[in-house]
Amino acid sequence: MLENIIGVEEASKLWGLSPGTIKNYCADGKIIAKKIGKTWVIDKNQVNPSQLKKDDSNAPKD
Repeated sequence: MLENIIGVEEASKLWGLSPGTIKNYCADGKIIAKKIGKTWVIDKNQVNPSQLKKDDSNAPKD
């Protein structure tokens, strides 16, 4: 199980996102992560969060 856990820096390299973005996604619940002390631990077996798109089909049209 621990082989599936990564930190912010490794997630940043894996997904091509900045460490700050990874931390924001963790804090916002956009990715599966747990904060232990000051450190985010992340499940690396999830979809790249930058590939997730918000469904805009219900968005108001101008």
